[in-house]
Amino acid sequence: MAQHGALATLKDLAEKEVDTAAQQLGAMRRGHQQAEEQLKMLIDYQHEYRTNLNSDMTQGIGSQRWINYQQFIQTLEKAIDQHRHQLDQWHNKVDKALNFWREKKQRLQAWQTLQDRQLTAAALAENRLDQKKMDEFAQRASMRKPE
Repeated sequence: MAQHGALATLKDLAEKEVDTAAQQLGAMRRGHQQAEEQLKMLIDYQHEYRTNLNSDMTQGIGSQRWINYQQFIQTLEKAIDQHRHQLDQWHNKVDKALNFWREKKQRLQAWQTLQDRQLTAAALAENRLDQKKMDEFAQRASMRKPE
């Protein structure tokens, strides 16, 4: 019976590890989603800015304003590249967290399988003991002589 308690304890610990891993995975996915949203906002802003530039160019703009537009577009492109790199990093973090969660889930399933096998073996042993007692009772009953 002590072993049954040990297996249950190990399974409970594995469940806690799965829960912790799931929380970490959730945090990584939220971070990834936020990075995606920020990148989309930057790209949308870049598109809007370029549209405004094209509109202004049809009306004619001064050289200093053209230089300012170009510098801002370059700065915006650098920010977008940095955000893409950050998004790649978040993607890697999500992959690692997902693999970690899968490992913990697999370990939990292994402990669950061991516990199930132990419970099945205990039930089988109990059934055999019950059958043995019934057989012994039947044997004693048949050996008795009616008085």
